Amino acid sequence: MRRLLGIVVISAVVAAIVRLLAGRSAPVASSGNGHAADAERVEMLRERIGAARRRIRDEFDTVRGAD
Repeated sequence: MRRLLGIVVISAVVAAIVRLLAGRSAPVASSGNGHAADAERVEMLRERIGAARRRIRDEFDTVRGAD
């Protein structure tokens, strides 16, 4: 009876581990998930960030007095 109980406990633990590992999924990379709109959006955001950096640099230059 003790052997049977031990086997049941071990198999339950193995089943729980298998279930946990099977439920995991690999994270999806946002840049490589096959959507063309993602690449276009990333490019648009890069352009907007670049423009914002230029505006900030211009503001600093006017505050410093460099023209």
